[in-house]
Amino acid sequence: MEHRFLKANGIELHYLEKNSKLKPTIILLHGLSANANSFESYMKLLENYRVISVDLRGRGLSEKPNNGYSMQSHAKDIIEMMDVLKIDEVILAGHSFGGLLSVFLAVHYPKRISKIILIDVAAKMHPEVRELVTPSVMSRLKKTWSTYNEYIENMKKAPFLQGQWLPEMESFYKADCKETENGIESRSNFEHIQQAVEAVLNPGIHWEELITQIKQPSIVINGTEPFVNNQVLVSKQHAMETVHMMKNCKYIAVAGNHVTMLFGKGAKQTVSAITKFIN
Repeated sequence: MEHRFLKANGIELHYLEKNSKLKPTIILLHGLSANANSFESYMKLLENYRVISVDLRGRGLSEKPNNGYSMQSHAKDIIEMMDVLKIDEVILAGHSFGGLLSVFLAVHYPKRISKIILIDVAAKMHPEVRELVTPSVMSRLKKTWSTYNEYIENMKKAPFLQGQWLPEMESFYKADCKETENGIESRSNFEHIQQAVEAVLNPGIHWEELITQIKQPSIVINGTEPFVNNQVLVSKQHAMETVHMMKNCKYIAVAGNHVTMLFGKGAKQTVSAITKFIN
């Protein structure tokens, strides 16, 4: 895997790339406050494709403008990135927020997207998604830790990781933090991520309507284990409803919850499903 940077849509984007000479190309789009390294396990397992995992604007090592976190801006970043790399068409795989961005791209740029893989995202999420995500995921964006070890030990205690920590998870969390004069802090800014939340909830975007417009072959991959408070973030019912909204879509259940499915057994099952789908 190579670390690379390029200019797209007026900002600098950082991305990880593997097998740059191969085709087809898969672009991986991470979750709301995550980064490109969240897909490291997938990238190691995806052998016969060009694979790109991008830090979305405001995350990881990508530039962090004070505004411009709409779905339109995020989508334009990806399309212009493809233009710079001279990639005409890609397969998109998006997790959570990245899945919704994949939907947006597939509908608004249909000639550039050949297939889509929606990873633990649905037209309807858990009715208390804000309450489940904010304390367990977003809260780290406002915190400072005195040392890196304190930070990592704190991450291991997240409710959705209880007893499920794997060494391969550390790469994601390491990429998520930076050392400042005050200590260890998240690279992502809470206000920027909040803008992205508002973009998803924008009343002008009707997700169910967009999903019904998807014509590309697609799959919905669903993490079946509880996230926090013994609740799954995307229920099988909501995932299946999303599958039925599309003309050519299948449902696949894998091990893990909304986060742990990106690693270990969940990653192996997901990559196996992706490989079968593409081939």
